[in-house]
Amino acid sequence: MKYYGTKNNKDYGFYLENFENAIEITDEYWEKLLEEQNNGKIIIPYENNVIAVNENEYSFENGKWNKLSTEEVQTKQLKIQNAIREKEILNKLYEIDKKRIRAIAEPALKDENTTWLEYYNSQITELRKELAEITK
Repeated sequence: MKYYGTKNNKDYGFYLENFENAIEITDEYWEKLLEEQNNGKIIIPYENNVIAVNENEYSFENGKWNKLSTEEVQTKQLKIQNAIREKEILNKLYEIDKKRIRAIAEPALKDENTTWLEYYNSQITELRKELAEITK
């Protein structure tokens, strides 16, 4: 047998000895939980049980795990995707800014009608519009 819980009210884990408010689980279930954790899930106490879940399906509020509704899961996933895209845009803006500096110092044409500076400025404008949309 294993026991799951916290001895200090903040760090949860598995223990060999029983203690106050610990949740008892079998060795087989413990192995299953660890396998699920290796596959990207998190282990949480939920309704006097220990379960492995996808992190975006639950939220931790007021010291308790709560299952999110389908709409809440979608909202949380969208926030995660937007945060990832925001980081990508900021990295791209940084790279384009370095190119713009060179374009200012060494004026040249990208094609017949467009300078490199104009080209980079137009890319930045589009990225900033996208960034404004996802960070509303």
